Amino acid sequence: MSEERDRILRMLEEGKVTANQAARLIEALGSSRRSDEHEIFRMGRRRSQRHFFGRVHPPRPPRMRVAELDAIPDIVASAVSSAMKSGFGPHAKAKTDFPNKHSLFIKCVSGDVAIRGWDEDRVMLTEVGNMTRVRERDERVMVRAISGDVEARVPREARVELTSVSGDVGISGFHGRLGLRSVSGDVELEDVSGELKVDVVSGELTMLRVAGTLSVESRSGDTRVEPQGKFSGEITSKSGDIVLVLGSDADVVLDMQCEEDGDLSVDLDVDFEKLEEDQNRLKIRLGEGSRTLVLRTKNADISVKSARG
Repeated sequence: MSEERDRILRMLEEGKVTANQAARLIEALGSSRRSDEHEIFRMGRRRSQRHFFGRVHPPRPPRMRVAELDAIPDIVASAVSSAMKSGFGPHAKAKTDFPNKHSLFIKCVSGDVAIRGWDEDRVMLTEVGNMTRVRERDERVMVRAISGDVEARVPREARVELTSVSGDVGISGFHGRLGLRSVSGDVELEDVSGELKVDVVSGELTMLRVAGTLSVESRSGDTRVEPQGKFSGEITSKSGDIVLVLGSDADVVLDMQCEEDGDLSVDLDVDFEKLEEDQNRLKIRLGEGSRTLVLRTKNADISVKSARG
């Protein structure tokens, strides 16, 4: 099993399989030993319906073809490799309560992650799967999980670093520093502000009532952002549409461009000033324009609209 796992990880690092495929293959090693790489594997883990912010996410389809090849970022390959190292066991014991901790680092493969801010001066893991390793160092709590969900509470002004492969992510009530990398899963942020760096591959991204400095990149999947308060930064997408929903008090310069193919549309209930306009580019100012938000797509649309209702 160890040799097979190493072979899968090498294929992942070489870009011959996706991170989602690698995670499911490793998960299936104990129960499925088929040799034909082109055969359809029934490898999907049984995912219960997840509730993030009142919305239900149905289970993902369990079928997947190993022959469907796709390249993925090196950072995710490294994360999967480190998460799959030996030392996990089906009955591993994990500490769950960490007083006076203010940083949470999570690497999760084939599991959903839910993180919520609270007023306690502690990090608490409210749900962990069987195959989970938890460590603490200084102010940091570090979690590695395979094929299991993770739920946590963190101080509102905390630092969170999360790498998720083949799982949905929900984060709410958090006002600190966030670094998030997700492959093959939907991501939802709500009531989150601060320094927000989000990188999503093959999943939909929803950001509700977010503020601060936004650094958002989507490789394949639609992005919907509804900021409030003061916000700036950059949102880019390669093959998914960007929808930006603004309140009536928006004070920002929007620099928008569809670099290769896509449509730009602006449907606002408030006055704005056009600063620059070209075939595939539009720059407008709302309010005083004290901050700038850059929107870029490769082959997708950009839509800006007012919050209504």
